[in-house]
Amino acid sequence: MQKIPFNEALCAVQNLTPVYAARTVRTADAAGCILAEPVYAKYSVPPAPVSAMDGFAVKAADTIDASAENPLTLTVFDRVNTGNVVRDEFDAVIMVEDVEFDGSDAPAEITIRAPIKAGRNVRKAGEDIAEGRMVLPAGTRIRPFDIGALAGYGITEVLVRSVSVGIIPTGSELIAPGEVPNPGQVVESNSIMTAAYLRQFGVDVVCYSPVPDNRVLIRGAIEKAVAENEIVLLSAGSSMGSKDFTASAIADLGEILFHGVFMKPAKPTMLGVVNGKPVIGMPGFPLAAQTAERMFVRELLERWGFSGPAQETVAAEAGEMISSDADIDEFRFASAAEVGGRVVVLPQVRSASMQMNGIRANCYIHIPRGTAKAPAGSLVPAVLNVPKAELSRTILLGGAYTEGAEALAVRAAAAGWTVRFGDITAVNLQYLRDNACHGIILPADADLTELAGIELERYPVGDSLLVMRRDLHDAQAEALRTFAGGA
Repeated sequence: MQKIPFNEALCAVQNLTPVYAARTVRTADAAGCILAEPVYAKYSVPPAPVSAMDGFAVKAADTIDASAENPLTLTVFDRVNTGNVVRDEFDAVIMVEDVEFDGSDAPAEITIRAPIKAGRNVRKAGEDIAEGRMVLPAGTRIRPFDIGALAGYGITEVLVRSVSVGIIPTGSELIAPGEVPNPGQVVESNSIMTAAYLRQFGVDVVCYSPVPDNRVLIRGAIEKAVAENEIVLLSAGSSMGSKDFTASAIADLGEILFHGVFMKPAKPTMLGVVNGKPVIGMPGFPLAAQTAERMFVRELLERWGFSGPAQETVAAEAGEMISSDADIDEFRFASAAEVGGRVVVLPQVRSASMQMNGIRANCYIHIPRGTAKAPAGSLVPAVLNVPKAELSRTILLGGAYTEGAEALAVRAAAAGWTVRFGDITAVNLQYLRDNACHGIILPADADLTELAGIELERYPVGDSLLVMRRDLHDAQAEALRTFAGGA
């Protein structure tokens, strides 16, 4: 099957028919859950006419002649408080503030100076809701404030939609976390990462044992996972290598909707349907797997009503020219921070296999298909994976990631700051010229001729050198000076 554009792949995911299971949960534990069936009141609320005020229940007809000039004394009434039942013979409640009486709990008579209409200050039986009437329809996400109402209407448990996601790692080279890999071996970490990500959506997650590169075994694992879950994810085995059997195993059991997407990373991502359930094959490289999860799995779950962690997109200034292949959608991991009052973003090195890129990054940049580059200084959309407020407490560095840089990061973290790095494989002095970072980590003997004309500050950090602009005085730069001065 030919690769398809990212937008077409996304549409294929969006058009999948939801598949739900259902489970019963206590109403008290149901916040955030989605109802699988409508909920109906067990009884009427209130169950009988009750007073809406503290006062006196009366017959409205007895009050017709009352006026300021002609006060009227009543001897037939009930003293009531808010929520007390109003007996059938009475049809209105006069607020205690509008009545003259001797102040006792059970006065023999009261005096009023205005008539009252029937029904005033009386809540009818079932006024809130009548027995058997619908409280919430199926598909409603239960809010914390809904729970009090549900409990008040006699509903102690609800049937909610449930989705279970099965994760199958594949590959004969996989070993368990905690084992030291030999050459050619890989620690199976993707399923742990994926499970942690998915649990943020409120879905159930089942992690299966790794399956060797064997078409029959992979097919059997898919059959089992499809029978036990509503969504199945396969980690690795989605490329075109001689030991990549995911596509053929899915095709044996169902239909492949696409295999390969014009995107980077996560180009080998595939989507199939087996017994009406989606089966998504994800690349094995960690950052490619993360990209497939963010772009496709998240979209699938949110379309089905399961919301995940908040994502905020900010317009960020590119700290350098960010090039891309015009034939693909690229999702570039990057680091963003406020620099001199504006948000600046520095891309990470392109490598889907380097998990440290994901750790150093706090956002990704989407460069749409058809765009060859984003020039330095241009605004690009940066999708944050941290709260936006964190950008004002983030120090952005360029240059090498040395032990001295690590020491700076440790001091900063102890003081409540975060240090982020751009591409650590390249030293770009232009960052300082363009005011695109707070500082650059360089070799101690670095040649700074390129920055002639800019007043610089130099701080030794271990066997490296931190170089900063002297005229940058935002809060992050001042904090960085403090941390560097303590080196």
